[in-house]
Amino acid sequence: MEAQTAASEKLQTGYIRLMQYKALPCLLQHCQAQPWHLLRPRVDMDLERWAETWADQLSSLHEFSSHGYYGLDVQDLDADSQRAARAGWCRAALQSLALLDLAYSRGLPPRAMESLFEHVLHWCNEYAIFMRSDAAAPAQARQPINPASNSYPAAVQLLALPVLLERQELIPGIVERLLGNRCDCLLDYLSAVACEKDEASAQVFCPKPYADLMAFFEQSELGTEPLQAYLDENYSSQLHPALAAIGRLIGMGDHHPRWAWEVAALVVLYELDDSPLTAYTCYPADMVALARQRLAFNEASFAAH
Repeated sequence: MEAQTAASEKLQTGYIRLMQYKALPCLLQHCQAQPWHLLRPRVDMDLERWAETWADQLSSLHEFSSHGYYGLDVQDLDADSQRAARAGWCRAALQSLALLDLAYSRGLPPRAMESLFEHVLHWCNEYAIFMRSDAAAPAQARQPINPASNSYPAAVQLLALPVLLERQELIPGIVERLLGNRCDCLLDYLSAVACEKDEASAQVFCPKPYADLMAFFEQSELGTEPLQAYLDENYSSQLHPALAAIGRLIGMGDHHPRWAWEVAALVVLYELDDSPLTAYTCYPADMVALARQRLAFNEASFAAH
């Protein structure tokens, strides 16, 4: 708090330059414009609690946008303020990614999810620009999202959603700018098509629960049985602690809804019959349907030419 106060005082006296960042205010405006009262939730939920959680997330992001380190040139900050700025930007980026889960849970349609994801990604790319501008920080500290940390679920989400939106052209930039080209086995498989990868890493950055997915990649004949076992073990009863870590980090607690984006993305990438998976409430079946619809349209358009 003292570091932020010092930065505010410098700003008022004109000693700190303002950067032309705009993505976060645009994201907030987009979120506020959605017709939430017209949407039907995808899961059983306390709508008042959801509204409070959503409002808290937007309020926190607005506070960072208006009174935090957003827009300040990190080079003009002292060492303590630089560390606080990096932490504030990281927390705000993870909060914005959590909005995707919250919005989907509340019933935001798949096509509207694309627009929300674009706004979130634009803001995350601003975060990457900020981190690269911090020349005084160690190289590892300049990596916007570190997959080898409790931010791993965010990395999975960033790669899985472009697959489900049939926007895989976004993936190479995400891998390079946001993940610093650091991928483990699952992240390699999720980005393999878009990044033209020939092999996957043997590493598993977050063994629990994601190592349970290795059985899927080790099959002699691809099927959904390992994916079902993975969902049964990690999503169907109580969330695995690793999946709730991001919720605790941004103040949402352990029990906010989570979606098996990684499973859905693998179904799309490997063109699997997902009928055994649609009974799982954590499986985003309509996102898979959208991906397949768009893929079929793109293939038909390509064939016509």
